[in-house]
Amino acid sequence: MRHDCYLGMRSGDLDGKPYAKYWQPDMAPLREPVAQAILEGPVSSDLGFVHEQAAELLQPGYLPLETGYTRLDNGQLFVAVLTPMPRVTGAMIDWWFAWHGAEKERYKLWHPRAHVRATMEQKLSDVPGLTDRQKYVGNVSYVDEYIGCTYHHISIAFRSPGENHLDESKFKQANVTTAVCARVGFFGKPVDFARLIHLIRETEQGCEMRSRFWLGDVELRSLSKKSLVNRILGSRAVAKRAAAQAMARDLLVHCAMEMQHLAGFLPDLYRDYHAGEPVSDRNRPSDSGQHSISAAEQEPMARNSVPGDKC
Repeated sequence: MRHDCYLGMRSGDLDGKPYAKYWQPDMAPLREPVAQAILEGPVSSDLGFVHEQAAELLQPGYLPLETGYTRLDNGQLFVAVLTPMPRVTGAMIDWWFAWHGAEKERYKLWHPRAHVRATMEQKLSDVPGLTDRQKYVGNVSYVDEYIGCTYHHISIAFRSPGENHLDESKFKQANVTTAVCARVGFFGKPVDFARLIHLIRETEQGCEMRSRFWLGDVELRSLSKKSLVNRILGSRAVAKRAAAQAMARDLLVHCAMEMQHLAGFLPDLYRDYHAGEPVSDRNRPSDSGQHSISAAEQEPMARNSVPGDKC
C-alpha cells in the first residue's frame, strides 16, 4: 500500500483545511430498519428489480424493499438503502459529489472508518463557471475504500439519470430533486461489475436518499453490450460468481453508515461554502400542490412492506 493510503487522519492532515471541524471519527449506530435488514438476511427476489426497471423509483410512496438485499433471478445482487436526511437538499447532494473528490481528506469526512482516498479523473471540483453536475456527471472517481473487511480499488463513472432509465422530465412530479448514478468497475482494468443510483426525494424535513445497487452486472467496457463476450459475462452464472452474497450485506452496512454520517454534517458544511446565498434547492419542485412526504408517512414505510487491489 502506498504511504499516502491509510485510514483516518494523521498529524498535519487537516492543517489549514477550512472543513477540519467536520472530521468526526465517531459514527452513530445503524438505524433500526438497517439493523433489522441485517438480521433478516436476504429476502425474496420478487422484492427487487433489475436496473432496466429503475423508473420504479419515480412511483409515489415506497417500494416493497427500501432497506435490504436479495439475489435477483438474473444472478445479480440487489441492495436497497433508505436514508432520511433532515435539512439536506438535492443541491447539497450535487455539490458534495462535485466537491469531495478534490482531496482525500474531504473524502474521509464521509466515512471515517472505511474511506482511504479518492481522486477525480478530471480535476473540476474547484473550477469556477461550472455547475455542480457538470463537475461530476461524465467524470470518473478513483476510490480506495474498505467495504466490510475487504479493501477495494475501484472506478466510479458518474452518468446521467437518462442513461440509467430515469426520465428527468418526471422528477418534479415525483418530488425528486436529483439522482446520482454511476457505473462501477475495477481500477486499471476495462471491466465494470456494478451499477448504483442514489435518488434524492424531497420530504418535509429535508430529503431522503433511496440508494440502489446492482452487483454482478459484469461487462467489458471496450465491447458492445451485444457482443458475444459481454453476453457471456452478462449471464446468470457469471453474475453469481462475481458477486458473493456477503458483498451485499457489507455494502448495505457501508452505504447506511456513510450516508447517515454525511447527512449529519452536510447542511452546515454546505452553508460554510455558500455564505450569503439562500439555502434552497435549485431543483426543488415549485409549490403547485405536489405532496412532500411527511415524517409520519416516512418511517413506517421505510421497512420492507412485505413480511482487493491496493492503491
